[in-house]
Amino acid sequence: MAVDESEFATQAFEWYLKNVCRPNDYLILIHIPEMYDLSMSSPGVVDQLLKEMKEKVLGLENKYKEKLQTLKMVGKFRTGAGKPGEVICKIADEEKADLVVTGTRGQGKIRRTLMGSVSDYIIHHSKVPVLVCRNCS
Repeated sequence: MAVDESEFATQAFEWYLKNVCRPNDYLILIHIPEMYDLSMSSPGVVDQLLKEMKEKVLGLENKYKEKLQTLKMVGKFRTGAGKPGEVICKIADEEKADLVVTGTRGQGKIRRTLMGSVSDYIIHHSKVPVLVCRNCS
């Protein structure tokens, strides 16, 4: 399951729990931090941004690990670097996932066409079925 700090990811997680989750599931939570072009930044700025990113990732990891523990679910949290859709597909393949679950931000057709969409990428490149939770509150 792809997760980030957004409400869309939280809704997808909750939807998964209510509609898909089975007692023996092993849930792999995947987070790909947003990367920035830091080539023009000073070393101090780069260090500060990296520190903030690590803190955010750790906070997100702790949040979801607590949820798993509270629900008595087995799983783990993985991160990676790169284009989110590509990395999510790669990790799902490495972990031999049976299903990829992701939320969607509901971008408009023009924005999705120009910028691409993580969920669109996963749908077209995943080796296993993909469940995209859209407006799943």
